[in-house]
Amino acid sequence: MFQANKRIRHKMFATTLAFGLCLSISSSYVSANAAKDNLVVGATQGIPQLNPIIRTLTYEDTLFPLLWSALTKYKENGEVGPDLATSWTSDDTGTQWTFNLRARAKFSDGTPINAETVKSVFEYALNPKTVTQERNKIAMISSITASNLKVTFNLSAPNGFFPAAITNIKMIKVNEVPNFNVNPTSSGPYMVKAFTPNVSVTMVKNPNYYGLQPKMREVKFVVSGDATAAVTSLRVGDIDVLWQLPLASAAPLKSDKNLRIVKARVSTTAVTWEYDLTSAPFNNLKARQALAYSVNRAAIAKSAYFGYGKVSSYNSIIPDKSIWNCSAEGGLTAYSYDLQKAKALFEEAGVKEFSWWGRSDARPEFDAMGQILQASLKTIGVKVNIVNVDRNTWLAKFYPAGKSYPGFVLPNFQSNPAEPAFGMNFLLSGRAESNWNNATYDALYKKAIGIPGVKERKVAWCEAQKLENKELPLITPVVYDVLHGARSNLRGAWVEGGGQLHLDTAYLN
Repeated sequence: MFQANKRIRHKMFATTLAFGLCLSISSSYVSANAAKDNLVVGATQGIPQLNPIIRTLTYEDTLFPLLWSALTKYKENGEVGPDLATSWTSDDTGTQWTFNLRARAKFSDGTPINAETVKSVFEYALNPKTVTQERNKIAMISSITASNLKVTFNLSAPNGFFPAAITNIKMIKVNEVPNFNVNPTSSGPYMVKAFTPNVSVTMVKNPNYYGLQPKMREVKFVVSGDATAAVTSLRVGDIDVLWQLPLASAAPLKSDKNLRIVKARVSTTAVTWEYDLTSAPFNNLKARQALAYSVNRAAIAKSAYFGYGKVSSYNSIIPDKSIWNCSAEGGLTAYSYDLQKAKALFEEAGVKEFSWWGRSDARPEFDAMGQILQASLKTIGVKVNIVNVDRNTWLAKFYPAGKSYPGFVLPNFQSNPAEPAFGMNFLLSGRAESNWNNATYDALYKKAIGIPGVKERKVAWCEAQKLENKELPLITPVVYDVLHGARSNLRGAWVEGGGQLHLDTAYLN
């Protein structure tokens, strides 16, 4: 009897175990094959605030297309397309622009987004009391007229690229500004569910979004510690996307079939070396020319930027492969790597030594570039002293524009949209820390931005680019790719030329 009962218990245990094992396998199978509906984005820094108009960090740019809409937006091919505005027109002079708005567009709380909304946001951005980088792009607005679903902007000067200038003027409720970080109303495909400054942001679908509903139920931004921890989190699947992947991590990540790299089709993030044009030795054009011929651009692209850089053959902020680059039209000097030519020019300028002002706390590519330059110039008898300092000390040497720093070359970079106006404006008088104040260039820039037609505007930009190429207000060795890491099943994500990651149409396959 005891033996029989024992056998029965064993049989029941075996049956239960088998059932439990099947259930476990079945659950695992369902879990593994079910589409994940939440996206986790990691970075080595947090999001400090949510207001898209007063943007404080580049990382915040990733958040804005998810939560906010604008009249216009950039498309993946670099062109500007409609967003809240369905169409727009300009008068012949380029001083008046009229935008037609979508009917029935709403905020996440159901209130309408109309012409008065648009006017109030632009007036907020134009207010001198509002701390925003966007005001420089729209400072030419002299008045705004709002009527139902039509907004007209009157400009104090012609502007042919106005639709591109306003892509970052996102639609918010201005009356929420005093407490914006507490449950703000959104106008994009998602809305804020929870926000802890510098820790995390969680967002869910906006049911009142005018466009197609996003494919992810939830998107969460989290802090992933240092760079090593962040890459590890991506590898093990704790995060689905890593914002700004360290360049040194790109090669091993690229070889992992579970991971992928997301970058722009054509990058417009230019590496720039600055020097003071108001003091020796770089107030001498020959010294600048010598440095331009000393740059081993190919080595910098390969070693400092791990192959994710493209040489700037014509030493221009406008990339070689940009539709705006004027090399095909002729008249540009190609600054090839030529140490003998550099030696002769350095001797004519009387340059035997200068210093490289780099960063000790970040940007290892800066130090790599300095060492490549140092090694090159050593062979022709020119000494380069490499000095690496912390960010604040580094910045204080040359920023803001107008400071004198004789005998120094400092690495920097410029992240710009594809339209040349946003990169070329860095060279306007009083803007670049190299202190290049050139009235002829200023006039060429003013002429170019006032031309509405793309073909006609390119002709004007060519004249400005020729002057940049000749006078060398900066050294631009390469244009590099801003990289973002992701799980291999991420779809729909893309990157603007300036490095801004778009996740508004992203989903996990």
